[in-house]
Amino acid sequence: MKKVSLILNVLTFTILFFSCDGKAQEKKNAENIYKAELENETWITDKILGLDQNIEEYNLTKFTQRKFAGNLTSFGDKMVFNSQYVAPCGNDNFTTVNGKYEFLDNEKIIISVDSVTYSGEWQKPTEYRESKEIIFLISKDEEIIVLTKQK
Repeated sequence: MKKVSLILNVLTFTILFFSCDGKAQEKKNAENIYKAELENETWITDKILGLDQNIEEYNLTKFTQRKFAGNLTSFGDKMVFNSQYVAPCGNDNFTTVNGKYEFLDNEKIIISVDSVTYSGEWQKPTEYRESKEIIFLISKDEEIIVLTKQK
């Protein structure tokens, strides 16, 4: 009787393990509906993405090439993102955040910050961060893509 019980427990554990692992893999392999759009554009952002880990929401609008001062964000093809303050004059405090990203499912993105670089008038050294991953829900409101931090 003990042997049958042990076999049933092992079988149950095995089934649960593989079904949970399959669901996690399914989420990572799901096609993100915003992936192509996010990766093929440069975005004006209301704040530098990832600079402050406490920011709850970012608004992204497509950037068109012009004389511009503000924050720009791009998502590269090697799962690396860059978010920075830019200005045409060149004599200002410039901040650049570099990090990694990954699409979690069809409407989420995970980011982690690797470094923050200060240039221009800043007299600060580069910060190397080991930040934890932050998950954002991606939504769209007309032409604005909204990243909302998940709890």
